[in-house]
Amino acid sequence: MSRIHFSFLAPLLFVACASSKPPPPAAPAPAPTTQTTAAAASEPEPTSVLHRADVHRVVSKGLGAFLARVTLDDQPAMTKDGKFVGFRIAALQGDSWRGVDLKPGDVVTRVNGFSIERPEQALEAFQSLDVASELRVDLQRDGAPHELRYAIVDP
Repeated sequence: MSRIHFSFLAPLLFVACASSKPPPPAAPAPAPTTQTTAAAASEPEPTSVLHRADVHRVVSKGLGAFLARVTLDDQPAMTKDGKFVGFRIAALQGDSWRGVDLKPGDVVTRVNGFSIERPEQALEAFQSLDVASELRVDLQRDGAPHELRYAIVDP
């Protein structure tokens, strides 16, 4: 199967470049209500932190700057009945991916809740990161759902 470079996964590139372990909380948070406790229990905590200035720098360069950093299968992953699932990662080029929990074979399905099926959707997901509070990547690994979360913080 041939491979082709796509920009749909470009938002993920800066994760390795700017990620670090989250800082410890400065002060204890107020006790959550029962409603927020239930919501928090269903969503995993971000695993790393991205700095807003780094995110802005990447977004301002545009999607084209990342074409050479990820190779996807030339055809999207589809269900048996022909519905779009996501894009399968064929290879990750360069050292910039070190420390990112992505690997060849992963199928990226959404970025920050946005579908990435069409180029305009991927562009919208990418541009939204400039003001987003987190980067969330939904994927399938070995057929099972998996989520990567990175908080985006101001200094």
